[in-house]
Amino acid sequence: MARPPNINQLLAATDKSANGVELEKPKFLTKTQRQRILLNKSERHNTITEVVKQKNNAPEVIGNTSGNLPQDERPKLDYDTSKQEDSLSNYEPIVSIRAKDLMKKPRDSIEQFYMGKHWTEKSREEMSDRDWRIFKEDFGIAIKGGSVENPLRTWYELKNEEVVGAIVKNLKYEEPTPIQRAAVPNVCNKRVRDLLGVASTGSGKTLAFLIPILVKIGRLPVRPLVLKKMDGPLALILAPTRELAQQIEKEAGELIEACGKNCDVISIVGGHSIEEISLRMSQGTDILVATPGRLIDCLENHVLTLAKVETLVLDEADRMIDMGFEEQVTSILRNLNQKRQTMMFTASMTPGTEKIAAGYLKNPVRVTVSGSQGSTPMIRQIIEHIGSEEQRFQRIIEFLPQYRPPIIIFINYKTTADWLVKKFHQETQYGVTVLHGSKSQEQREHSLQLLRKGKVQIMIATNVAARGLDVPDVSLVINFQISKTFEDYVHRIGRTGRAGNEGTAITFLDDEDPELVRELYKFLQENNPTGENNFAPRLKEKYRLGKRRIEEILY
Repeated sequence: MARPPNINQLLAATDKSANGVELEKPKFLTKTQRQRILLNKSERHNTITEVVKQKNNAPEVIGNTSGNLPQDERPKLDYDTSKQEDSLSNYEPIVSIRAKDLMKKPRDSIEQFYMGKHWTEKSREEMSDRDWRIFKEDFGIAIKGGSVENPLRTWYELKNEEVVGAIVKNLKYEEPTPIQRAAVPNVCNKRVRDLLGVASTGSGKTLAFLIPILVKIGRLPVRPLVLKKMDGPLALILAPTRELAQQIEKEAGELIEACGKNCDVISIVGGHSIEEISLRMSQGTDILVATPGRLIDCLENHVLTLAKVETLVLDEADRMIDMGFEEQVTSILRNLNQKRQTMMFTASMTPGTEKIAAGYLKNPVRVTVSGSQGSTPMIRQIIEHIGSEEQRFQRIIEFLPQYRPPIIIFINYKTTADWLVKKFHQETQYGVTVLHGSKSQEQREHSLQLLRKGKVQIMIATNVAARGLDVPDVSLVINFQISKTFEDYVHRIGRTGRAGNEGTAITFLDDEDPELVRELYKFLQENNPTGENNFAPRLKEKYRLGKRRIEEILY
């Protein structure tokens, strides 16, 4: 093979290459000359293409293959794909747009020219599959279960003027939360389906099931008082604690009043005698809120009937299982109308909740809300290493002036609560109330009202207040004693940072269980929405947290 010509030979005016061929000096062509050359090439290409077509159309074909078959007769490959998954559908490459046409558009509309209008600027009918994917990603919503309804973008898409007017104008809930956006349309549609909702505490789950209940009752004719007494409630809501049950009753009453509905709601919880509950039930109700244990007591004493229950709600289902109510819950479920609609809401999917969901929910819509705007609590977590209770109390005194009431301090033992109350009365000017299991129902309700109305600034509570309570605007939660389980820690700090507000959670540790400390450290690393979490350096050093561990390999 001959060596290619040298660059100097190419640039010479007239020279010969290694092959003896004379080389010409490079020429600079004008625009007209370049266009003429391109035109000649195009004509030659068309001529060759025509010849190939004539050969392909010849009558005699030997060894005909699929490449010679007409387009509609060629074998087709069937791929298992969906048009919705085709990312190149309706694709228009940027190079197909003339620059001069692009420059005519305002700068702020260039992105819209390529990407289309944002979903906030479209009607519901204009929303594409891509728009819905973006919407769900924006709010951290995942919906599974076959044919499901797309989420609500605004309350007005609910198409129920009475309920929407009550929510927006009277209750001032201008925008639905992520769990409300996803759950409400999938339960309110005419196709009755069960629902499994997974969302964190304080995400608005109560309104997510109260609205469908009211919409469903509103479609029925008004029941006379006699039927309410004889048939019992149309909707049953089970809650793990009496405080949560009473809170649901309160919110349901406010929503009913705002809607102007002829509907009644009653709660039955521990702390009230059977005779008192029987008297209340004799007045008739449409919605019954109850704790599992107390409901079974009433059923055994024939105080009420659940024969006409059409809607069942299991709120904080994981908590009910953790508190040992699984047997009571399953007993209640077995005795209800099998044609009912069931909604289960939980903060986490445990084996117990999975068991109930698999056994008693029929083809449910599964809604999961996590890691999304509006659902991640804005909580700053601080872990400090302080051993003695006296030192912890003095540290609390240093923190308190920086935060506005109400403030909640969690403890594990009633004796610790009594000691703290005494210290606050003797050494500070703060008003304090106590909430724990030894208090009667009236005393516990009184303590909550004192805190909500601002008559005291601090509540000292055991785990009974860790879940289900709705004390607005808690700015600070203090774990004077760390909870026995990590799950309880999460629910304790969940009392602050609710409804879009920022909050602080301070936890005091001594030489606790190393596994719990490591779990706390990992949680603080993964859940730091404010970027201001702080873990005690002494504990990090002691347990070698945040350092790579090198393990020896023995052969």
